[in-house]
Amino acid sequence: MSDGEVVRVNGVDLFVRRFGDPALPLLVVIHGGPTWDHSYLLPAVADLADVAHVVAFDLRGCGRSCRASPLGTLPITALQPDFLADDVAALVRYLGVQRADVLGFSYGGRIAMRVVDQHPGLVHRVILASTTAYEDFQEELERSADYQHRGALCTEVRFDDPALVGPDAADGALSRAMAVGSAPRNIWRLDRLAQWHQVLDVVRFSSDWNEPFAAGALRPGGPDDPPRVLREWGGPVLVLQGAREMSFPIGVARRLHAEVPASTLVEVPEAAHMAHFDNPTVWLGAVREFLRPPAG
Repeated sequence: MSDGEVVRVNGVDLFVRRFGDPALPLLVVIHGGPTWDHSYLLPAVADLADVAHVVAFDLRGCGRSCRASPLGTLPITALQPDFLADDVAALVRYLGVQRADVLGFSYGGRIAMRVVDQHPGLVHRVILASTTAYEDFQEELERSADYQHRGALCTEVRFDDPALVGPDAADGALSRAMAVGSAPRNIWRLDRLAQWHQVLDVVRFSSDWNEPFAAGALRPGGPDDPPRVLREWGGPVLVLQGAREMSFPIGVARRLHAEVPASTLVEVPEAAHMAHFDNPTVWLGAVREFLRPPAG
């Protein structure tokens, strides 16, 4: 895999990894969190290098990209989703292509929809993986037997725990604790829980976003009325959701598919939020099929 490099776009430094032949169509991958880095999506997205020039990167305020105090000089006010969408567009331009495919995972899916809204001419196709275009889904979650059962297996994390958010807390301590504590809901394959913990062990979690989130200072991750944005843009959309999803229930994926005629819906069986981990064969197959040029 690529060791990565730091590139300067849109006035910020982003840590970027590239996979595959640059002559192939560009696929920009936007990770979620936003307090995670992109590493939890590997090796799945890197495996798409046979059909795309895959570019994965750490969002501003995350991982090895530019950071806020005390690890960097990025202002807290610069941590806003519309700026992240501008970073994606600037990265596409930096790579010298006119249009790119965009894959957004979880929170990154909301940013992908913002990219479509703010820079529609730069986007060729969009993949919305394990994400939502809506906010009104908590009632559906509460009705889910999976959600209730797996919740009993999760570990509660206190947002005011000084060991996680105090001045001596490690960078990303709160997000790491939340990721570990919520693992039984994030993955479906509990027989692979130890392997998922190994994935989390190498994620570079960050604390930069904690302050603006706690203060309620962050603008919504996605644009106003994402279905309308996608319809008016009119390009191909793949909605890719785990059938046993317990973060953004499968109903939100079906709803978006119904509201966006140009979309394709793939429900990944035996997979929860981290569908690329639970069922990589189906997940990768769906993305490849979507990206592969038509025969003839």
